[in-house]
Amino acid sequence: MNTPTIIVTILTLWLVMGLGFWAEYANARREGKSLFEAWISYEGLLFTLSIAIPIIIMIYRATSG
Repeated sequence: MNTPTIIVTILTLWLVMGLGFWAEYANARREGKSLFEAWISYEGLLFTLSIAIPIIIMIYRATSG
């Protein structure tokens, strides 16, 4: 894949995961749960991973040549 395609794919992934987390966060707040409980939900963990994994891959590719 070329660079623009990779960037659009990652941004789309972040958008979808972010919206999923946002919905879970809104439900958690409505139910009186804490922010921590929203972050450790499936949506929160997947959103965190969708941000962390591409950054780790970019660092690995930059350092490995």
